[in-house]
Amino acid sequence: MIVLGREVYVCKCSTDVPREPSASDASPNVEWTLGNRDDFAMVPLEHHEDAHFADFEERLGRGEEWLIGVMGEKIVSYTWLHARSHVSYPYLPGCKFKLGQGVGYGYDAWTHPDLRGEGLRRRGFVEELHVLRTSFGCEWEASFFVKHQLEGATRSLAKAGIRIVPLWRVRLGENRKAQFESLAPEDRSTEPMDSE
Repeated sequence: MIVLGREVYVCKCSTDVPREPSASDASPNVEWTLGNRDDFAMVPLEHHEDAHFADFEERLGRGEEWLIGVMGEKIVSYTWLHARSHVSYPYLPGCKFKLGQGVGYGYDAWTHPDLRGEGLRRRGFVEELHVLRTSFGCEWEASFFVKHQLEGATRSLAKAGIRIVPLWRVRLGENRKAQFESLAPEDRSTEPMDSE
């Protein structure tokens, strides 16, 4: 039985964080750089299908940045970044937000299954904040965190000097419409969009 009662937090993080690896960082052999179509050959095929590459092509065509973590000749982690005026969380119907001036977005992060839990994603988050600041001029990154991920992400990212600021709590209501609860009423960096 599928339970539709989902709960997501919309948060923000400052892009002004130190890039030095933390003492717990387990990814010294990973080089972080912006990727392009030529780098598709380094994506592990056992974890990606043709549809992924078609989607990657579209994202690059829209001007999104593809931040990749490379170890040897393989991409072991990546995330996508943009600074468009709106974002949505596709797994909760109606969860759409407008982003304010100077707010970017990171999404669709992936880490090779063999390297998960070793601090690689935390290091990648630091790098994505740096790219949003230098490539897009953003002071903040907006992020979606599922309820059960928020506490762990907050602890993990704090080790890298990143503070997660929850702004909105979004739940799927009984009427199957997104319900928005403001957790920081004075903050206007993100605003819910009207559902259609």
